Amino acid sequence: MFGLTATLYDFGTEAIRAIVTTGAQPIASGMTPDSAKTYVTNFLDSTITVIFTATGSVLGTINLLANYDPISGAVTGPFGALPIQTPVSPNGKYMVTANVLSDTITIVDVATDTVVAMLPCPAGCHGVQFGAKQGGGYYAYVSSKLTVVDPDPDNDGNASDAVIAGRVVLAGSPSTASDDVIVGNAGMGGQGVLAIPVVYNGWVQNLPVRWKAQLTPDQIDPIP
Repeated sequence: MFGLTATLYDFGTEAIRAIVTTGAQPIASGMTPDSAKTYVTNFLDSTITVIFTATGSVLGTINLLANYDPISGAVTGPFGALPIQTPVSPNGKYMVTANVLSDTITIVDVATDTVVAMLPCPAGCHGVQFGAKQGGGYYAYVSSKLTVVDPDPDNDGNASDAVIAGRVVLAGSPSTASDDVIVGNAGMGGQGVLAIPVVYNGWVQNLPVRWKAQLTPDQIDPIP
């Protein structure tokens, strides 16, 4: 986290594959479902390093501040400042990033590694995770106040028309199940997100039948 490098570890050989030079303070990473590309968010310079996973070579850098002028404050396109979590969709088509300083959600087209959309996010924008959307495609859930993003409303693989599908306030009620009693400020929920069922490749194929029955064929086999 505190530095200018990211480490690629090969579990097959139980050895470090590469140590990659990134931007300032790499803080989170995401990977395409086929493992071809790894994305590392660099917190302090608001960039994302694109890495070819097989060799550790850097394919490019996505500058999330390219459309923002820090002198005039002018915004000419989608932008993000202080990016944190940035997972790739289970079908490998787009990546969603939570940007905590700008309170924005940026969406990257994975095929071109370009920022194609930006959506507003409540203060504390931090965690991101994908879950299945009824009828096909995926929602991205962004904390802290849970923002539900539909990166591809018409399921055509183009994320430039992404929309906010809804919001969920993560504050418990008297009937909310809990493993303990919350004392003091209950807050608005945590920063991490886990959507059930897990719909990533390698996991989704092994779901119980009752979960699979609710998914489309493309969701069960996201990268055929």
